Amino acid sequence: MARGRLSAAALAYIVGVSVAAVAAALIFWRSEGPAASSAVFAVLVGLGMLAHAYPVQGFRHQAYQVTLPFIVVAGAILNAWQLVAFIVLIHVAEQARLRRRLHIQWFNVCNYFVSAAVAAAFYHRATALLPDGALGQVAAALAAGCAFVTLNRVLLAGVLWLGRGLSPLASGLFQPELLAADLITVWIAGPMLVLTLEAGPWMILATAGPLLLARLALSAMLARREAQVQPVEARAA
Repeated sequence: MARGRLSAAALAYIVGVSVAAVAAALIFWRSEGPAASSAVFAVLVGLGMLAHAYPVQGFRHQAYQVTLPFIVVAGAILNAWQLVAFIVLIHVAEQARLRRRLHIQWFNVCNYFVSAAVAAAFYHRATALLPDGALGQVAAALAAGCAFVTLNRVLLAGVLWLGRGLSPLASGLFQPELLAADLITVWIAGPMLVLTLEAGPWMILATAGPLLLARLALSAMLARREAQVQPVEARAA
């Protein structure tokens, strides 16, 4: 997808995901709750932009961010237009630094918003079913994070298959090690959300510290994986 022209199938797929993003925004808007405070929104956006602008270079020239906990918290406490702004702004920060092709970045924005909207729906449904209190909120955040990862990876796998000819297996998106790293970052979202609701927006910053360790671990894991793959590809060539 990054080279040459898009195939008709890949273009149709991107259009379909774009339509889904617009539909998700409209549905989210119709069921809109109260807006989060300006302080919460500003801290979430600032940290989200920082995390998203500095991805870890991964397998098959892909990039992996540790933005996931901020997305889960955003889906839980932001209203529809705040969530739209959050998703757009974190990708603006990434684009300003990395200069991706516009059709790639547009797909990323739509993919992330659809996935975040579904994650938000999972969170709010889970909180309605689970007991009130911190334990229920942590469990709901875990459900939301897992929903985001699953849908985001499935949508990305589809466009890589149609646009670059990479099967889901060849794309590396579903490596067990990578999914384990995702689970670790999802786990951070629960305490981040609960402490933010209880003590205010600066707890987002206080609970974001483990993401630095997660980023280092992810970098090391992906570097080892790339080092293992390159000799195999060289021999095959």
